[in-house]
Amino acid sequence: MEISSQPFSKDERRRRLLGLLVAAISGAVLGLAWWLQPATEGVGTHQQLGLPACAWPARFGIPCPTCGYTTSFALAAKGHFLDSFMNQPMALVAALATGCIFVASIWTILTGRTIAPIAERAAGGRFWIIVGVLGLISWGYKIAVMRNYL
Repeated sequence: MEISSQPFSKDERRRRLLGLLVAAISGAVLGLAWWLQPATEGVGTHQQLGLPACAWPARFGIPCPTCGYTTSFALAAKGHFLDSFMNQPMALVAALATGCIFVASIWTILTGRTIAPIAERAAGGRFWIIVGVLGLISWGYKIAVMRNYL
């Protein structure tokens, strides 16, 4: 019986490297969100990154579908989950999902195993329909808030 000089199989190394890449990206997103100061208006936090103000409200009279996401990510990264939810509900879901992805990628780095089969089963067609509907409801909520209906 021949003993391998490499401690991990090729597939396991690939999974761990992919886990490292995903951890770096998701960790960078969460770290950047933590660094940003949430805009008190609930929108505009992205301008701290040198991005222009959103043109949707002036052009269409309503916020864009992702209006408030950066602010909500910044709030969630600081642990202000209720404020994040009240600002943009779907963005809190996205921030929490990013945190879960970060944790799962660290687990992959440490164990060489992945949660991909579980995630693939959970994220079927019905899942994306639900996410889309919740995203539309969240956008409607943000429109109502920005128009002072709520």
